[in-house]
Amino acid sequence: MQQPTKRLGELLVESGLITPAQLQSAITHQKIARGRLGSNLVALGYISEEVLMDFLSQQTGVPQMDVRNIEVLPQVLKLVPHRLADQFTVLPIATRDPKFLVLAMSDPSDLNAIDSTRFASGLHIEPVVASHSALRKAISDLYRRLDAPTGAVTVEVGQSSGQDDALPVTFTFDPLPMPRPVPAAKTLPGDPFFGSASAPTQPVNIDPFGLLDNVPPHPASAPAPASADLVHSRTLGGNARRLETYQTRTLVLGLIKLFQRRGIIGPDELQRLLANMVESGELKDSDKLG
Repeated sequence: MQQPTKRLGELLVESGLITPAQLQSAITHQKIARGRLGSNLVALGYISEEVLMDFLSQQTGVPQMDVRNIEVLPQVLKLVPHRLADQFTVLPIATRDPKFLVLAMSDPSDLNAIDSTRFASGLHIEPVVASHSALRKAISDLYRRLDAPTGAVTVEVGQSSGQDDALPVTFTFDPLPMPRPVPAAKTLPGDPFFGSASAPTQPVNIDPFGLLDNVPPHPASAPAPASADLVHSRTLGGNARRLETYQTRTLVLGLIKLFQRRGIIGPDELQRLLANMVESGELKDSDKLG
């Protein structure tokens, strides 16, 4: 009865190159990172590439090959598509006789890779063992040059002596336009009712009808009232007159003056309001001011 073929991990454990715990760790890592078991063992640092190559070469009887800086003919590379070589990490090296293809592999026991390349190339496969990292670099470099489009034109910047075919490239830098001057801001006339201290305005006649001719003007330097509900007396001490001692005309004119100073009413608003109310009959102008 034929004995079952042992897997690579079991052979490495039996040879004492890795421990069973390292094998289980590599199998778990392989489920996540994919790839072959040998490359996962190398990635985890459990075994070196050189030791693994020697072991595979001895177990399979396949010779080793250094693929670093190797050159492969384009017609040989075309026997195995780039996608297939990248998937199985294999590299066609050369043809031997009309029916054999020398194929560098990181794991020569990978029968799936051998069958796929045999079907793609139509040739019998003769495997050789190569370093996994060296294979990845060689596959990338060689197939990139093979897939590069032919007849590409290289444009050189400038022209040196002895190179008449170089295409000179010139650059011109136009001066940037100067920014237009920003026109000065126009000075607006001051507010006749709320002039600032830094830009005094002309005095405004707030009594155009002469209703307050007998009322002494308020000095310009007098401080403003502390609040809108408090009117300070002009007299000093506690001998200020009571409001009920003033005549009605004086009280009315004083209120009008106060409202105008506070900006509550304009100089013409009261006149228009009274005219409208008298005209509509809402007020009667029977008690005219003398």
